[in-house]
Amino acid sequence: MITRILAALILILLAVVVWQRGSVSIAHRAADNAAAARDVAEGERDSARAELAQAQAVITTERANAAKASAVAAQYEKDKADAQAASDRLVADLRAGNQRLHVRWQAAIATGELSAAASASALADGAAADRIESAGRIVGAAAACDAQVKGLQAFARVCSGGGQ
Repeated sequence: MITRILAALILILLAVVVWQRGSVSIAHRAADNAAAARDVAEGERDSARAELAQAQAVITTERANAAKASAVAAQYEKDKADAQAASDRLVADLRAGNQRLHVRWQAAIATGELSAAASASALADGAAADRIESAGRIVGAAAACDAQVKGLQAFARVCSGGGQ
């Protein structure tokens, strides 16, 4: 009878030991799974932080480039207005007699000196006024082209990362 009780106790103890080993094994597996999930979450967090930092760097660069491009555009508009003002000033100076055209542009005047009739016809058709306006348009167009080239070159430097 005692042997039966001892045998039953040993069987119960063996069952408890097997059950405990299973519980411990399950607990270890759960801990390992939790650690793996934590590592994955930390990796995703670090990746998201890196992407955020990269996006912020891109935004900062784009904002700086936009500011530079805006400054280039403002300078271009100023240069274009200056070119128009120079053209208008030249036309006004030519009309007032403060400036004179180059000899090639004064061909009608030289021809007029040869013949009074030729001089009268040249002034009657407005050739002098046309020359003045043409000179103003040429100076204005050249200055506007210079402003545009400078603006485009500055914008190209901004786009290539060279600054201003």
